Amino acid sequence: MANQPININQRYKSSARIDSDQIDFKPFIDDFILHGTALNVLDTISQDFSGSAQRAYTLTGPYGSGKSTLALYLSSLLSSNTKEREYATNKLQKTNNIFENFTSRFNVNHGWVVVKHVCGLDSPANAILVSIYTALNIEFDLGTVKTFDDERCLEEITHSLSNQPKESDGVLLLLDEMGKALDFQSRSNKDLHLFQSLADIVQQAKSPVMLIGFLHQSFSDYAKNKDVTSQKEWAKVQGRYRDLSFNPSIDESLVLVGDSITKDDDITKKLESKYKKLIANILISFEAQSRNKLALTKTLPIDPLVSLLLGPISRRRFSQNERSLFGFLASHEKLGFREFLSENYTNTISTLGLYQPEKLWDYLHHNLHHLITTYPDSKAWLEGCDAIYRASQKGSDLHVSITKVIALLTIFGFQHHLHAKKKFITAYFSARGLEKSVIQSAIADLESWTVIIYRQKHNALFVFQGSDIDINNMVVDRIESISQGVDWTSVCNMPQNILATAHYHKFGTMRWARTQLINKIDSVLIDSLKTPALTGESFLSFILPANPSIAKELSSEELPYAAIGQISSLDSLKSVAIELIALNQISKEEEKINHDLIAKNELENRIQLANQNIEKELNSAFRNASWSHKGIAIPAQPLSVSASKIADEIFHSSPKVINELVNRSKPSGSANSAIRKLMNAMLKSGDKEDLGFASDSFPPEKGLYLSCLKSKGWHCKSDEGYVFPSQWSDASIKANPSMHALWLDGVTFIKSSKTMITLDDLYNRWMQPPFGLTLGLCRLYGLALLKSLEGQIAFYDLDSTKQFIFIPELDEELITKIYKHPLEAGVRYFEISKIQTHLLDTLAKATIGEDKSGDIVLGIAKHIVKIVHTLPTWVKKTSGESFSQSNNAQVLTKEAKTFRNKVIAANDPYKLILEDLPGIFNLDKNDKNIDEKLGLSLKTAIEDLSVQHDMLLSGFKQIIMSNLAAEFDDDLKARCELIVSVAQRPNVKELASRLIDYISGNAKFESIVNLAATVPERNWTDKHLRNGLDELQNLCIQFRRIESFSNISNKGSSQPLVLTTTDSSGNYKEHDSFIKFNLENEKNVKSAVDSVRSTIAHLSKEEQLAALTNILSSLMDSTTSSKSND
Repeated sequence: MANQPININQRYKSSARIDSDQIDFKPFIDDFILHGTALNVLDTISQDFSGSAQRAYTLTGPYGSGKSTLALYLSSLLSSNTKEREYATNKLQKTNNIFENFTSRFNVNHGWVVVKHVCGLDSPANAILVSIYTALNIEFDLGTVKTFDDERCLEEITHSLSNQPKESDGVLLLLDEMGKALDFQSRSNKDLHLFQSLADIVQQAKSPVMLIGFLHQSFSDYAKNKDVTSQKEWAKVQGRYRDLSFNPSIDESLVLVGDSITKDDDITKKLESKYKKLIANILISFEAQSRNKLALTKTLPIDPLVSLLLGPISRRRFSQNERSLFGFLASHEKLGFREFLSENYTNTISTLGLYQPEKLWDYLHHNLHHLITTYPDSKAWLEGCDAIYRASQKGSDLHVSITKVIALLTIFGFQHHLHAKKKFITAYFSARGLEKSVIQSAIADLESWTVIIYRQKHNALFVFQGSDIDINNMVVDRIESISQGVDWTSVCNMPQNILATAHYHKFGTMRWARTQLINKIDSVLIDSLKTPALTGESFLSFILPANPSIAKELSSEELPYAAIGQISSLDSLKSVAIELIALNQISKEEEKINHDLIAKNELENRIQLANQNIEKELNSAFRNASWSHKGIAIPAQPLSVSASKIADEIFHSSPKVINELVNRSKPSGSANSAIRKLMNAMLKSGDKEDLGFASDSFPPEKGLYLSCLKSKGWHCKSDEGYVFPSQWSDASIKANPSMHALWLDGVTFIKSSKTMITLDDLYNRWMQPPFGLTLGLCRLYGLALLKSLEGQIAFYDLDSTKQFIFIPELDEELITKIYKHPLEAGVRYFEISKIQTHLLDTLAKATIGEDKSGDIVLGIAKHIVKIVHTLPTWVKKTSGESFSQSNNAQVLTKEAKTFRNKVIAANDPYKLILEDLPGIFNLDKNDKNIDEKLGLSLKTAIEDLSVQHDMLLSGFKQIIMSNLAAEFDDDLKARCELIVSVAQRPNVKELASRLIDYISGNAKFESIVNLAATVPERNWTDKHLRNGLDELQNLCIQFRRIESFSNISNKGSSQPLVLTTTDSSGNYKEHDSFIKFNLENEKNVKSAVDSVRSTIAHLSKEEQLAALTNILSSLMDSTTSSKSND
């Protein structure tokens, strides 16, 4: 904004800091505004110093009122720098002649030593001592000073002030932001002994010393959360100080605003000329402001009404805490004054427009609405918002503008007698160029709409009070009624999650601690603090007791997973918690609020702010508490640092895996996909370099392999090739000691268990201290462990009957369960022992086909189980009956069935091999030839089971070949194609279609059996298959019948024969069959016909027919039988 026609004095942009070394005294003194309040304070202090023994003062005033600036000016008036002191004194004397003897009141010859101290939220005694040492040029060691208690600090302060430099006239001790020091004392549950003693030291000092503290509220306000006795003690201490009010009036605020705005002479003249009438109307309407004509003129281009309101607004609590008067002028906030200047007053544009009340309202609403609604002004503010909204819905821009002006005066002008009289509103908007009749009509509209209301007492217009409920008084009354005895901690259940950041960067695993404020202890809480959490859960609790008795009780317990905090006072937290309880009770119990929109909004805003305040106070309490873990004090440091150090201790064996994709408690979808693919590669390609991943590509699963397995020693090259090592080399152990410890722990855990363990048992073990693995890593390292123990462990799978069954080897189904359902995947370790090696060799040859080294029992058992488990589903449950038409068909033996059932149910490979097998085949274990007999019986049983499926298929094939008089060749395929084209019955048509697919090699024969049995292969039973044989035979007969009748018209390859007769009961009996077309013309058939005729020629015709009927009925199929009606 430099070199613009209108500028804001840069020195008003931010608050002054008295301890700054960057202040140039001449520009500062030139720009300093000596208004009446400042002059009164200087006069009072100087008169007191010269005329009384008072030496300790407090200066109390709102934020942004200029207290710190006055402190700097006072330091200049007493400065040991002669030029600075004289320059400041000249300004004071020019402003007011009564200050001609100001310096003489302080006996200034050489100047005073000024101690400029800005208080903070830390121990004030030590900090003030450091500032005194610095100002008096006393050498000190900061580390040593920090160890002093308050008493030692006071002794050092007394000594230092008693030995001030001879060339100085005195020591001026300025304590800016003194409220922060008082706040620290209050929060730390300390009394005001320090400030009482400090005042006494100053009062009793032999050399001139003066202390001035700067506050924005009284002593007692800092003790408002304490009991009555404590509040009285604080008030008593304040009596040591003379308190001076520093709160510039509206008139002084106008001067401040006017002096902060600099304008070009040309712009100044134009603005004064254009708005002379408007200012006159303001002064006429508000008679008390008649003396402020010049001040209002100097504030242009701020509308004079806005200028009058800025002072009252700056005194509001929401404004004091967030904005000063100059903050509004200089800020770049949306709709603020600086934005207005940039749009209306530049080197190229000068609209001569004013920053009007409507703009001020919009500025407040946009930037401060959230604050205003949480302070006592909230009711009036929300009523104003409601009025403006209703005016905008029914009226024009003028209606809205009038309402905004009245709302501002209602909320902020009432206490200063700035009322919206009708005459004023009319005159004000007339001065802005509007017709009086239009203005008066708009006012009438707003009154009729109950947007505004006329109150005769004040002869003025006010925003209509849409709410009769005073939320603020309600809250105050409710707090008073519940403050004693209520469990205020009930609304403080806002746990924070504290990330052990340093531990995460060191090991790659995110671990979280949680904060907890407790007001009672029970067994559930104690047990939770003694029980190790799984990874992904909070591994540590920062417990802050709400009272000393809880802290004492906790200190008697051994709590490895808890850090116990201590804090001197929780009064501030208790206060805001009780307020929230009161607000919640009002919200629940006061039904009338639900019918009052304004009151409801105000209450909701208060509840929201109370929740925010509780969170803020909780954070502060946990941050400032002193902590201990297992009875050992933790140094003062951020909670995340403490959490990391404790995590390092608890998870001392945690492996380092820096991979965010997998080292998580809940891996993402893409991470889970990569983990699953890597596990499949571990299953299928464990004997390959890099698990068979291509060297020229880098999918996520390969990245996981390289960072989590290969580089950590889990998969490496050995004399036997690439393996998951069952014994780690010294080099691998040295390179990855934590990983070897994890592997060894898993091996020991599995070996030490006398029964089967699930993968879930292993995961839970590894997810607890001292390892603390995440679930993603448990899956990978769990499978890698099993791969390293293959040949030494048996695998188990929870089947549909909820029983664990022994399975021959790791397969994809078990991998899925290891990944997704670890409770359903089990393992068990079997120790190799000296047993009957000759028997095992024989069994190995009978099953595997070769001698087997290593754990031969487990190897044989796995192979036998694999053979049985890979049998077709039907074979694993058939009773063993034959489905072949052959009389020599082999049925399943009793031994084979028993062998099969034992293997399927087996869960102990040793028992299966050494006990069950001999018993199955009724062999004596002491028989010298048991090995040969058992090997032969086992081989026979296996062969018997292996051929069952093929025998079944052969039986079904025989039905088709016999009934269709065909082989599975192209002739039959052609016949089937005919049936497909002419058949009406779906099943016959489907049979023909499936036969075509089978003959063409596009389908297995099992598909034909499925059709006949009416169930898929996986559901075959003996009953289904027996019914299927009958159904297939019937389908073949229908096939031949359809084929024959079709051939009559098409002269196909076969023709039907039908014979109808009666049985002994007189019932009709029908027989049919099919013969090859024109077969009667063949030589063999003609010869047979001649032979038969010759043989029966001597019989009568009836006898010949009887003989031929008997022969035909025995050759043809009986199809139907019906009762004769004869």
